[in-house]
Amino acid sequence: MFILTSPAIEDQGIYPDKFTMAKGQNSSPPLKWSGAPKGAKSYAVTLVDPDVPWGKFGLPGPGMVPGDLFVHWVLYDVPANVKSLPEGASPKGKIPKGAKQLDNTCLEFGKDSPFYQFRQGYLGSAPPAGDKAHRYVFTAYALSKAKLPLAPGARYTDFIAAISGNVLARSSFLVYFGVKA
Repeated sequence: MFILTSPAIEDQGIYPDKFTMAKGQNSSPPLKWSGAPKGAKSYAVTLVDPDVPWGKFGLPGPGMVPGDLFVHWVLYDVPANVKSLPEGASPKGKIPKGAKQLDNTCLEFGKDSPFYQFRQGYLGSAPPAGDKAHRYVFTAYALSKAKLPLAPGARYTDFIAAISGNVLARSSFLVYFGVKA
């Protein structure tokens, strides 16, 4: 069975502050996967927030962002011999050789946004202060392709289309994080 875990984060637990943008270092947590099926030629890792309050707190309205998820991270083309990522792999430049990252949802806010500078790679959680705690879903995919056909400027929805029919296995875990008003 294909399983994604983190030695620093408990499934269904609280997102540790140190990995968040709101209270920490905006550094990706260590991740590890095991039990990949035969034929896995690469891996991908995503982090999404399905609880974004679109249209509130100065955020664009629903339907303005691809997928209506806040995409915090898409790492893909991770070589088949790689089974883990160290703490701080992204955005600190420690991703595996050959792996690539898509821009996260910060790109959608435009160059005038203070978040635009964080558009590449991992973006730690930073829900609006006073909103309910958000769910953050980490997912690892074992893929039948070594390289995904993603063009420069591709978005999360393009990634989902590219992996369609190529996912041999997937595993997710969920963490919660909120900021008091």
